[in-house]
Amino acid sequence: MLTLALALAAALPSAEQCRAVAGNPEAALAQSIGLQGYIYGYPMVDLLRQRHNETHRVAAEQPVAAPANTMAIYPHLLTPETQGQLRAANVDTLYLNAWLDLSKGPVMLDVPAMGDRYYTLAFMDLYGRPLHIGTRTNGGATTRYALVGPGTPAPEGAEVIRLATDTVWMLGRVLAVAGPDLERARELSAAIRFDGPSGPPVEAAEPLRPFDSLLFYALLNEALRGVPVRAGEAGLMAMFDKAGFGPGAAFDPASLSEGQKLGLGCALRSGPGVLSQRGFRPTHVRNGWMWSSNIADPGFDYLLRAEAARGGYVNDPEESIYPAAITDHRGEPLQGGRRYRIRFAADGLPPVDAFWSITAYDRATSQLMPNAIGRYTIGDRTDGLVRDEDGSLTLHLSSSEPPEGKANWLPVPATPFHVVLRMYLPQKDALDGHYAPPQIERIEP
Repeated sequence: MLTLALALAAALPSAEQCRAVAGNPEAALAQSIGLQGYIYGYPMVDLLRQRHNETHRVAAEQPVAAPANTMAIYPHLLTPETQGQLRAANVDTLYLNAWLDLSKGPVMLDVPAMGDRYYTLAFMDLYGRPLHIGTRTNGGATTRYALVGPGTPAPEGAEVIRLATDTVWMLGRVLAVAGPDLERARELSAAIRFDGPSGPPVEAAEPLRPFDSLLFYALLNEALRGVPVRAGEAGLMAMFDKAGFGPGAAFDPASLSEGQKLGLGCALRSGPGVLSQRGFRPTHVRNGWMWSSNIADPGFDYLLRAEAARGGYVNDPEESIYPAAITDHRGEPLQGGRRYRIRFAADGLPPVDAFWSITAYDRATSQLMPNAIGRYTIGDRTDGLVRDEDGSLTLHLSSSEPPEGKANWLPVPATPFHVVLRMYLPQKDALDGHYAPPQIERIEP
């Protein structure tokens, strides 16, 4: 891997330099291939960045740091102070975090009996595709698994889970409620164990920031050299080889011409704008809420895959669905200076077999923001919710306490914000798109 000093030496070209690329054929070609590499490789580079930053001590306040093949547990339900690098984090569960290295052989996983407590362990390969183990797959029973990478023989005596890449991020969620239940959730989380060759001990290091230098292509090259070429992608990989960062190349910025460096740098400069303007295309838009039924397996839609990673990664729809809303019933962006309400009819609550919740995030960062009552989610497990006389449920969203009081109030950031409705173990009506959450109605101003 390139050192940070080398990465900083290859800082991105200026916007003015990039405007001149069209007149330089070598730079234009490198920019074209580099942009495709940026879109294709975004999940890979982002995950390798995160792996480094969570298997090293890169900040005094970071919430988790553990060697490979070792579980780290976020000890609290998340708040603005403890959310760390997680984007659009939930406030319903304890998070469990692990980085797996399957290159040296299988890693065994033992889970205890979880009973009727909801949990899921989501294993994310370098392509950003999830595979789940948990309540939905084993009914909460004690189970022993063998986690196996591509091309590795499967051991006997355990249920085999085969992953597409040797590097895997595991993000687990165990339902917890603030109060006495939280300690029981911690005990069960601590009983989930990995058994495999441990990685190097955690040491202090500088954080990786690969999206603003040619370090991006060094990390992408590292990833591509370590994964099997997927069916239908041989031609794309050959093109990446030609640019110096494909699986058959060894990326070396010193060997690049000035035109190639310029083109690749300009690809990194333009890449974020391409993702934000085109990446996410929902398959469902209902009452202002957007979600996609194919985001967990986007196939060859690399833009969708990259935008999903940029937004915080996804689960299989059968595990959970996360409709998001950024506008009110008038189609105007949600703003922290306004008051809103969501009214669920008595028979119109989210159809789930586990639970549901709504959380608000700062739109620019997808982060939780502090509020006066320390409430960051509201849903079917919120104490003290008050139903209307007809059995409906009206939730109030505002940055200051509404006239109706705190009972049904979800505090939102004072900034522009978006909201996410989480439906855990969604029922058929939610999976097939027949259920639509009610619109977010602006009350004032």
